[in-house]
Amino acid sequence: MNIKESVKEYLGLKSDAFKLGLVENFSLVINQFLGTFMLILVLLTALVFLATGANKWLGSVLDNPVAASFITGGFFLLLFLVLFLLRKKLFVNTFVRLFAKMFFEEKDPNARED
Repeated sequence: MNIKESVKEYLGLKSDAFKLGLVENFSLVINQFLGTFMLILVLLTALVFLATGANKWLGSVLDNPVAASFITGGFFLLLFLVLFLLRKKLFVNTFVRLFAKMFFEEKDPNARED
């Protein structure tokens, strides 16, 4: 085998390794996204039931369902405001660290996964 064929084979192997790494990272991103999406979906469903229950309970305590709706809605607006103000710290920085770890973490090809 001459040097030209060796270089060609080496570049082909490097190209395949790059593609495999890309597929692995892409599948990790999709997996993380779907897992997060499912957790958010379950959380939102739970919040709807909790808000409905709290609204009905507060309406019976106050004997005014309209006031209970305003109080429950105000609570969620306040929660939204807090999450909005902390969005960078809670979400952006977390996802940046996650993606940086996934894409730039050195992987030992000889290491076994237990």
